[in-house]
Amino acid sequence: MRYLMIAALLTGLLAAQTVTLDKVIAASKKYNRLTNSLDQKSLALEAKNRADTSSDPIELFMNGAKAMPLNAPKKYESSVGIAKNIKFGSIIDKERRINRLNNEADILEESSQLLTYTQAIKNIYHQHCIDAREYQSLLQNYNDLETLYKNKEKAYEYQEISRTELLQLSIEKKQLLAQLGASRMAKENSRRYLLSQVRLNENATLSCRDTYPITADVRLPMGQFTLTTEAYKKRVDSARTAISRHSAPIDSVNLTLSRDKEIDMDRYTVGVSIPLNFTSRRSEEERLAAMHNERAATYKYEETIHQKRSQIKNIRDDLRTKAQMIDAIRTNIEEYRTQLLPLIKKSYDLGESSVIEYLLNRQKYYELRQQLYATQKEYYQSLFTLYSLIEKKD
Repeated sequence: MRYLMIAALLTGLLAAQTVTLDKVIAASKKYNRLTNSLDQKSLALEAKNRADTSSDPIELFMNGAKAMPLNAPKKYESSVGIAKNIKFGSIIDKERRINRLNNEADILEESSQLLTYTQAIKNIYHQHCIDAREYQSLLQNYNDLETLYKNKEKAYEYQEISRTELLQLSIEKKQLLAQLGASRMAKENSRRYLLSQVRLNENATLSCRDTYPITADVRLPMGQFTLTTEAYKKRVDSARTAISRHSAPIDSVNLTLSRDKEIDMDRYTVGVSIPLNFTSRRSEEERLAAMHNERAATYKYEETIHQKRSQIKNIRDDLRTKAQMIDAIRTNIEEYRTQLLPLIKKSYDLGESSVIEYLLNRQKYYELRQQLYATQKEYYQSLFTLYSLIEKKD
């Protein structure tokens, strides 16, 4: 029995656990397999780079011949040897550096997906918090109407109001109950979805006390586009290293060592051959290709940054507009709550206005609240899209 009580207590503690936004983000980074995937890809690219730039294997060559000299018996001749192409150490280092820089640039560009994922997790957190506020608002609305309905039921029993009026209140209550159920489902779905994404206990409760403030002037942090800029610098560095690598007049030597067994002697041969790069246009074309790659990287970077800055400007304008709309809606809601609704309620209680007028004003008030929540959701969606564009790391 004691163990059952302890288990029940532990289950209750787990269910009551409150998860903050910082904990959600930390879990998303800890359990996100994309990080492990990029780490493994980086190791694979580096191994492939070493393989591609490793020296060529030693070649073993053999040949035989049947000699038939005049006035002598027939005999066999043979030759066996090895050959090796040897690149200079500085050339190998440059080739590896060229590939490594391009590989690192690729990884950096893919790493932006991690930042986008983090911002998406933040957005889901905020969307859930708004779902929770909307649910609480609908719950309060339903409870208020439930209290009113019970009072009107008594009034109907004393024949103070008509059956039509009571029926209209009943219909409104049923509609609100359906909305409340849908809102509760949306709140629970967004909570479970977020917790499952970051592999946290799905019975936990999200804090929602640490949401980002809504402001018309969103200040952008220093160090924007860090991943894009760093990847661009690596591609430029790779291209310039390629230009240097293909500017060498001599980059390798070919060595051969052979033993020739002839009819009347054994002969040993050592040979050295040097490719003269300046006698071919290959190196010149390689340098030209590297120069074009550098310019292409620059043009692409400039266009990417231009497009991002343009999108950022539009999003900031949109955020400013939405923040102003939210302030205006909040003002209208406050006026309804403190001024208009009390007057309408008093007028309805005194019989000066109909139940239809009362319900319409209540609906308008809660429509304003739903408009507020919808606009807040749009605001956060735009905000975290903005943070993804500027490659915000936290």
